[in-house]
This record gives sequence, structure tokens and C-alpha cells, in this order.
Amino acid sequence: MSNCVIRFGGNSLSEFTVLEAFAHLLGECGDKAVVVVSAIPSIQQSIEQGIDLLINNGASTDQVMEQINNALVQTLYIFKERQYSETLTKELKALQKLLKGIEFTGDFSLSLKDQVISFSERITAAVLQLFLATNQLVSAIIYPETIGLNVTEEFGNASILFQSSGKVKNSIPDGICLIPGSYGITQSGKIARLGKQSADYSAAAITRLIGAESLQLWELDKEFKTSDSESVADVKLIPRLTYDEASELSYFSELSIHPRIVEPLIDKHIPIHVFRLVNKNKELTTIINSESLVTHNVVKSVVHTDDIAVLKLNGPGVGFKPGILAKVTTAFHSSGINIRSVITSQVSINIILNKKEIAKARQICGELPLSSVSEIVVEDKVSLIAIVGHGMQQHHGVSAKLFTAVAQHKINVLLSGSGASDLVSYLIVDQEDTQKAIKEIHQIFFKDIN
Repeated sequence: MSNCVIRFGGNSLSEFTVLEAFAHLLGECGDKAVVVVSAIPSIQQSIEQGIDLLINNGASTDQVMEQINNALVQTLYIFKERQYSETLTKELKALQKLLKGIEFTGDFSLSLKDQVISFSERITAAVLQLFLATNQLVSAIIYPETIGLNVTEEFGNASILFQSSGKVKNSIPDGICLIPGSYGITQSGKIARLGKQSADYSAAAITRLIGAESLQLWELDKEFKTSDSESVADVKLIPRLTYDEASELSYFSELSIHPRIVEPLIDKHIPIHVFRLVNKNKELTTIINSESLVTHNVVKSVVHTDDIAVLKLNGPGVGFKPGILAKVTTAFHSSGINIRSVITSQVSINIILNKKEIAKARQICGELPLSSVSEIVVEDKVSLIAIVGHGMQQHHGVSAKLFTAVAQHKINVLLSGSGASDLVSYLIVDQEDTQKAIKEIHQIFFKDIN
């Protein structure tokens, strides 16, 4: 059994130098390597869009499959392969059969959607197996349903059931094993996905279940740095993070890890090692574990996301009227809308949501009996900027620095929040001020770091 689990991203299949390093390193692993694979983005996008088109009679199965095959051809071209393997062909035929069923019967459910989308990881695993074969490396694809990775029946956002997944440890053979990530099998035998881009979560679960010493993330799309390289020129890699810091960074930004990656690892103190692949070798960039390290300036990173919007429920009595927030949160939960944060005052309830859900959320609130709400306002041209690091509640100068950075440069703060944890303080600013605010905040916290 492997002493580590490797999560390899589907995005990396478009980078030949990364693939070369990947094959070289796997060759050095001998006969013990467990690789959890995330989907090639273009494959997953083609499948998800195809489902919508089939439901709305906007395309035929043949047209959807043509899109998928086009994406596959482009991927295989990276390593100069023209022929599909037997496994890849088998996966495509199984997918086509499911899509035809949707097209001809109109029968569609959340569980069927999860089953269809799972082929994005299954196909990616088959592509990766084909690549390894061109490098004389033999690998086996082991499916989550085969090894008994059991999950709840919360289709689209399931959780792993560790107590009933005990057979996983003895179900993974020696050799190079490729496991499609992001989904598991319910106790009723249905495929259920763990959320969007959740191969990290399933990789962490498998790490725990087989008793591996570490989880390795090879070639992240975005590394852990003191800020986004596109926003700040002189960012630095973050050598050490706690589980909580890594989780918060992924939640508040668009880093390429899933926020739930740390959940299976915490109580076993299993570390996460982040590597970049360089010159057929791997270079350790960040270690994530339970060891708390408060830096001299407290803040580890300045991150942001533009994928938020603020729903404001305004009225002179909203702070006094009981039950308003309960009605709203219950209705949002029933509609599958995730609330990122809530900030309240006596005259306004401010709910931070994902931008794509704001229109639906506004409609729901407009239909609810909210007698104290006189106005519903949407702010969708905004960005959330967060500073993340342990020790903020014990170092009161952190908030002062944060607000000094934006005040001195006349950046208007629409909302701010802190105190929910010892890890995060955040601001919501107009998108026109986002890049300027990030630069100034990073400067004030990291100006003395070489």
C-alpha cells in the first residue's frame, strides 16, 4: 500500500512538461502509487452543458458527444496520441447511452445528473492511463463505487461516510492506481458527487481511509502565495499553513483546492504537501498541517473573489423584527442557495451570496412575507477581499492596518466583517477599487518581507 496519496489535476493534462515530470516521478514510485484524478475542465464543461442542451431540446446526443470528442482530441494531441484506448472507448459508449436516455425519455433527476457528470473524471482517468501507457507505465483505474467509498444521498453536495467506507483500505491493489475523484456511492447504490471540483475532498478521504502518511497535491493551478500574482508583482510562496488557514484561503478566494479537503485529515493529523513539478522533479512549496504558526505580521495572505454579490434587506424595523433571517435562510436552503456570510444592523440585513445565485435569491425574498422589509437592493459589482492568518483576535493592530491601507488611498469600503473566527477579516469594495485595494493591503502587511 502506498504511504501517500497524490491528487493530480485534470488541468495538468494540457501541460506536456508537467506530464513528463508526472510520468518520471510515478516511474520512480515503483509499484505503489494512488493517484486521485480531477476532471479535464473542457470535458466536464462539455458534459454539463450537454445535459442542459438535451433537457431543453437544444442539441442531440450525437452533437453533445461530438463536443466531448473534440475536447478529447485536443487533449490527446498534447502527448501526440491519436487512438482511443479500449477503456476510453468503453467510458464514452457508457456515457453516450446515458445521454441518449435523457434525450429520448426526458427522464432526469439529480442522481442521474451526478452519474452523468461523474464520467468527466472517469474519462480523464482513462486519458491519464493512456498517457502513462505511452511512457511504458502500467496503471489500473479503480472506481470509487468498486472500493466502497460511501457517501450520503445529498446529490450534488454529498459527504463521505467514513464508518461505512472501511473496505476501501483493502480494496486498492498494489501498482499505480488511478481513482476518479469527486464522487462516491450511496448506500442505495447511486452515484453522488461531493460538490464542485471536489477531487481534493475525495483524495483526502482516501488518504485517511487507507492510513497513508500524507496527501500530496501535484501542480496546483494556483499556488499558496501571499496574494494573487496577477494582482501583486512581488508575492511570495507561503511555506506553512494550518488546516484552517488553507480552508479559509480556498473559501474566500479562487484557489484550486476544495474547502473541505482538510476535514478528513484533521483528527489524524495527516499533512498535505503541495508540490510543483519542475524539470522532471517535484519541488515542495507548501506544507499544510495542524501546527499553528503565527507570523510576525499575523497575516499569511491577501485573497479576493469577484464571484460574490450582496443582497440587502432594508427597512427601519429589520433589526427589531424577529424571524426575518430565519424565513430567508430556510427559503434559501430549500432552493439550494448557499449563504457565504451575513452582516446585520438595525436597518439592514446584508447577505453575501455567490453572484450567479443573486437573481434567484432576490426573487425568493420578493415572494416572502417580510413585512418589515421596505426595500430589497442588490450590489453585484463588488469584490470580497480577505486577509487570512492565525492570531487576529490577539493582535488588535491587524484591523487598524487593514483599514489604514484602504483609508489612506480613498478606497470606499461597502461592508466589513471580522471576529467570526481568529483567522479572517474581510472587506467588500467596489470592483473598480479591487486591484488598488489588494496592492495597498499587501504592501502594508508584507512590505518588510524579503
